[in-house]
Amino acid sequence: MGANLFLLAAGLSLIFGVVSIVNFAHASFYMLAAYICYSFTLRFGAEIGYWWGFVLAPIIAGILGGGVERLLFSRVYGRGHYPQIVVAWGLILILNDVFKLLWGREPKLIPMPEILSGGVALLGGTLSYAQIFGICVAAAMALGLYLFLYKTRAGKIVRAAAADPEITDAVGIDVNRLNTAIFAFACWLGGLGGVVAALQKPASLGGDMEIMLTAFIIVIIGGMGSILGSLIGSLIVGVITALGILVLPRFALVFLYILMVLILINRPYGLFGKPELR
Repeated sequence: MGANLFLLAAGLSLIFGVVSIVNFAHASFYMLAAYICYSFTLRFGAEIGYWWGFVLAPIIAGILGGGVERLLFSRVYGRGHYPQIVVAWGLILILNDVFKLLWGREPKLIPMPEILSGGVALLGGTLSYAQIFGICVAAAMALGLYLFLYKTRAGKIVRAAAADPEITDAVGIDVNRLNTAIFAFACWLGGLGGVVAALQKPASLGGDMEIMLTAFIIVIIGGMGSILGSLIGSLIVGVITALGILVLPRFALVFLYILMVLILINRPYGLFGKPELR
């Protein structure tokens, strides 16, 4: 669960850290990719269709995300968070109607490819191959993000834009194009999380808001704009949710709120966030 949540929370945190947008509609791209992947499995079968969806659905989500940033969010930069929230909420409503029109109201569970069927025994339980696959994808993305942000010139530009967009723009970097690219990449990450999670949980109307709430808790715990915080926060939330379901299933979500409040009281900027954000 923590691995799947990381792919969504990392994109959300990246958008906030670089573009300074609180994108409440981020999970809609997560759900969009899951629905598209489902359509690929219907058209080509689970054995081929899922892998086509795994590659193409996040790309489609990323392209759409970049277009949304240019057409909508770029028009409300510098106007505070309220216009951003209004735009994001409108986008959520539109996309949910699109989901309803194209895929109906019933939840859509992606058929399991044969290669991911089954699992391995672990500590008295069973870890499915689909869960192992999700963990591997999340680990690869975490390593890839680290290498990109801290070991490449492009990553240095991204971090510079997050720290001071005015100076970055003054030295010749097109910050507007960079914002679009980061927004699209973050939506691609969210879409990747959607196609991985769809193997274990059906895509459904309203599911984006449910998962978005958890993603925001992760970002608050880890710190806005921190990829490391998103990773650690995702693992913490996954473990606490599992323990809550085991001990007090009806109050599992309450444990997350308690943890979030405790962190906000002691570190309002999160475990790995900075005390002052621009």
